[in-house]
Amino acid sequence: MKSYKLLCAVLLLILTLTACGEKKAHDVPPVSTTVPVTTRPKESSKVLDCVGFGREQMFRYTDKNKNEVSVVYRIPKLRFDTPDAQAINEEITQRYTPLYNKAGQTAAEKRMPEPISIDYSAFVNDDIVTLLIKSEEQGHNMDYDVYNYNKKTGKRLDNAGLLRYLQRDYEDTFASLKTALEADYLSKFKEENFPDDYYVRLENTTGDEAIKKSSLFLNGQAELYAACTEYAGVGDGEFQVLISLASK
Repeated sequence: MKSYKLLCAVLLLILTLTACGEKKAHDVPPVSTTVPVTTRPKESSKVLDCVGFGREQMFRYTDKNKNEVSVVYRIPKLRFDTPDAQAINEEITQRYTPLYNKAGQTAAEKRMPEPISIDYSAFVNDDIVTLLIKSEEQGHNMDYDVYNYNKKTGKRLDNAGLLRYLQRDYEDTFASLKTALEADYLSKFKEENFPDDYYVRLENTTGDEAIKKSSLFLNGQAELYAACTEYAGVGDGEFQVLISLASK
C-alpha cells in the first residue's frame, strides 16, 4: 500500500511539472524584429495652416539578419493656391517621385532603399514660410533642398529676395558665410589627413561660385542658416552641411 501511494505521488509530481513547463513555453511572447519608425513632432498651428503632407509612404524590407525594417519617405506641400506656391509643390513632386518609385522597387527586391529616409522641417516666421527637405543616405550623409515662400506677396524667394526681406546686405552676408564655412571645413578636414588635392577641394567648398550656390533660410527661431556643400577626399567626396549665420 505504501509503495502504491508513493508511486501515485511521483506520477502526480511529474504531471504537475510537465503542465507548468508547457504553460511557460506558451507564455513566452514572440520577438518582434520590426524596427520602430520615428514619428514626427507635432507641428504648431501656424505651420499646419501653411504646410501639409504632399506624400507619405512606408517601405518595408527584410535585411540580411531577417529583421523587418521600415523606411518612411515624407515630402511637404504648401497650402496656398498662388502660381508660385503651386510651382514649388510641382517642383518637389517631380524631384522626389523618382526616389519613391526607386524605393518601392528596391524594397520589393528585399534590399535597403536609398535614401534611407526623406523627411522635412517647416518653419513660419512672420510672412516667410520655409520648407527644408532632408534626404539621409547611408553613413548619415544628408542632402537638403530649401524652399522659401512669402505668404503675404505669394512669391517664392531666392537668396537675394530673402535677404531683401530681412534687410541684410547680400555681399556682407555671403562674406560671413564664407568665413563660417571655411572655419567649419578646417575644423573637420585637416590637410595632413587629406593631402591629395586638399586646397582644390577647399576652394571648391569656399570659392565665390560655390558659396553663391548655398541656400539661405530661417529656422524655427528666425535665425539665418545656409545649406552648403563641402568637398573632401573621403566617402562620396561631398557633404551637405547647415551653417549658422545667426548674429552673435
